[in-house]
Parts: sequence; C-alpha cells; structure tokens
Amino acid sequence: QRLTAATSLKTKGNQAFAEKRYQQAIQLYTQAIRFLADPIFYSNRAACYANLNQPDRVIADCTEALRLNPTYIKALQRRAIGYDFLGDAENALFDFTSLSILEGFKNKVALEHTHKLLKAISEEKASKVIKTRAPRLPSPVYINAYLDSFRPDIRCNDLPYTIDEDSGDAYYVKARSALAQKKYYDALDYIKLAVDRGCSNQAVAHNLKGTLIFLEGQSDEALNAFNEALRLDPNYIQVYIKKSNVYMEKGDLTAALAQMEIASNLSPLDPDIYYHLGQIHYISGHYDLAMKDYAESIRLDPTFVYAHIQLAVVQHRLGNHSTAVAMFQKISTQFPTQAEVFNYYGEVLIDQGNIQGAINMFDKAMALDPSHPLPFINKAMILYQHLGRPDEAIQLCKSALDADPACDAAVASLAQMLIEQDRPSEALVYYEKAIPLARTQPELEHAISYVEATKAQIRFAKEYPNAAAKLRTLK
Repeated sequence: QRLTAATSLKTKGNQAFAEKRYQQAIQLYTQAIRFLADPIFYSNRAACYANLNQPDRVIADCTEALRLNPTYIKALQRRAIGYDFLGDAENALFDFTSLSILEGFKNKVALEHTHKLLKAISEEKASKVIKTRAPRLPSPVYINAYLDSFRPDIRCNDLPYTIDEDSGDAYYVKARSALAQKKYYDALDYIKLAVDRGCSNQAVAHNLKGTLIFLEGQSDEALNAFNEALRLDPNYIQVYIKKSNVYMEKGDLTAALAQMEIASNLSPLDPDIYYHLGQIHYISGHYDLAMKDYAESIRLDPTFVYAHIQLAVVQHRLGNHSTAVAMFQKISTQFPTQAEVFNYYGEVLIDQGNIQGAINMFDKAMALDPSHPLPFINKAMILYQHLGRPDEAIQLCKSALDADPACDAAVASLAQMLIEQDRPSEALVYYEKAIPLARTQPELEHAISYVEATKAQIRFAKEYPNAAAKLRTLK
C-alpha cells in the first residue's frame, strides 16, 4: 500500500512538474517520500528546486538521492550543476568528473564542465600563488644549458679590485663567484646589489641581472635590464641575442629576428649569432635555415659542441637519418667527455627505432655526468613505453630527481607513470611538487590542473570503489 500511494503521488508530482506548477509538485514529491524514501523522488523534487533557483535545496535532495543510490546519474548531474551555480567549483568538479567516469567519458556536457572547472580552479589558484610568492629560477640543469649556449664573454675576464666589502664592485665579484659555483640565487641577489650600488662594470652587471631574471620568467623586467646594458654598451652582441631569446619566449618571432639582424650587422663574424639564429629557425620549424645557421656557427668556431649537436639533430628532423647518425658518431669522437652529445644521440636513435642503441647512449651520458637528469629520464621512458618495465622506469625517474630535485621533467614523468599505473595517491605527491617548480602563470595553471584532476580521481576511487577500475582510462 505504501508503494502504491508513493507511486500515485509521484505520478501526480510529475504531472504538476510538466505543467510548471513546481510548488505543488514539491508538495506531492514530499508526500511520496513520506511513504517511500526513493532516490527518484528526491531527484525529482531537486528538479523542482532547480527551476525555482534554490540550489542549496537541489544539492541537499540530490545528496540524499545519491546516499540511496550512489550511481544515480540524474541526481549526480543535478547536484553538479547546483554546486557550479553556487560557485563551489571543487565539489562541482568532483561530481562532473564522477559523471564522466561513470558514463565512460561519453557525456559531453560533463566533460566540457570538467575542463571548464579545472581551468577556472587552476587560474584562480595560480593567480593567488603568483601574487604571494617570489619568482623562481628553473632547474640548475636548465640554467646551465642556457648559459652554456653562449661562448665566454670577454667583458667578464677582468674583475674589479676593491677593499670596500659593501661596494658595488665587491658585490659584482661575489656575483661572478656565485655564478661560477652555480649558486644562482646568490648570484642574482649579489648582482642586483652590484647594480644598485653602482659597480664599475654596469653593462655586464645589467646583462647578468637580465639573464637571471629572464630565467625566472620575468620577461619584461629582463628586457629593461638588457636595454640598460645596451644603453651603456651599444655594441654588446650577447645582449641583443638575449633580447631575441626573450622575444621568442613571448612568442614574437618578428621582434626576435629584428634583434638578431642588429647583432649580425654589428658583428657579422660572431658565431653565437648564427647558433642562436639557428635555434630561432629550428623552434619555428624552418629546418633548412637552421641547418645553414648551425653550419656557419661551426665554420666560425668549430670548438662549440652545441652547434655540432644541433646540426646533427636538424639533419634528423629533415629526414636525413643516416647523415645524422654519422654526424653523431663523429661528434662523439670529437667531444668524448660531453654527456650532452650522447643524450641527444640517444634521442635521435629512439626516433629511428634503435632502442638498444639509444639505451647505450643514455648509459654513456649517465656515466659521464651522473648529475644530469635528462639521460635518466630518457632511458626511463624507453623502459616504460617500449619495454614494459614500469618499476625500473619509475626508479630511474627518482634517480633523476636525486640528481636534480628541481627537474620539472622528472617530476612530470614520474607523476604520469604513476597515474597510468593506477597509483594516483603517489602520483599526487609529484604533481604537487610540480607547483613550486612552475615559473610562469601558464606553467602553474598546468601543474595545478593535474593536482585537482588527480584529487578528484582519488576521491572517486574512495566513494565509488566498484567503478574505480574505470579510472585507468582517465589520463
């Protein structure tokens, strides 16, 4: 009798709802619930509250419906919309994520809301972090690679002598000493003091200051420093090149090329110009031009290993695979102690399908420079993607992090492997580590979005244990 009465009241409620008599429908569903606590009745009443713009009651009724039937799709979707309406982005994200998984990622509305909410949450949290934290330098390996892409600056050969330990020149000397020891945060602090206190070599000081704040991700401030260096020394070629690098980072190819043109007009025989012009052409996909630039850089200075490496890499990109391999074989003989040679050689061999050859190259690179994380990561990716040895791959990524705790590539690789191995709680640890390593707001938003998505997955596994296996398909 209770079921019959409840069903009759539900039918009347449905009729009232169809006629947009929502208050009457609410009364009828409420009476039905008194006879039978059915999730459909709660969900239907929630639909009435939704039409009356009462999201709190929508959420309450849908929560009760989901307590009775945790996989009730309609109730889950209505609650998600209610949370979204109230601006409760994290709970809305969880409900839409759950919907996506439960429906096998076929619910386009849920997927769109999931992406929208992830973006909104990430942007909001990233903005707060950016406002409250100091800029950060990237991994020391990244800094080393950038600094090594320039030949030694002859303007830095002479250091000023001073007995005043609080003078600009004293801080300039400290900055150069810290730079030589790869203490980059100290170098930046000291060079700022050197500039502020009027060191004698202001152009070089502004160049170093601009370089380090550019690496922090502060492009506009870096341009100001570089412009001041050029005001003091208009023939400072390295600064034009670095300004070009800043413009490339900002996505302004025209401005980047304009700086390189100024530099080449001032010093047409400077090999750094052609190497970095090659980098610009390589990044923008003009491989033929890049090849000519690297070749010219080598002609002007055959001792610079990175030009040789990039020339071989661009040959590979142009499809001249045998030429690229022959060049790497020659380079490895010319520069047998340079770990970078073997790391890049290994990357080319991966692309060519020579898995064992690539492993051999990465092993050589690791032996030559155990502090360089990239060969560890590259070998890990082979073991993971090609040889099906995830545990060894994960351990190699951890070794890369031991070598360089600030290596964002190692953090990202580890997190991705762990999430794909259905170990989201472990993955979350590394996704969270990526947040302080991010330098720019877009990088930060990207890192936060992975943290939020992984948290939603972990919560889903706890609240929907029977459906948790579907998480393996969520990347």
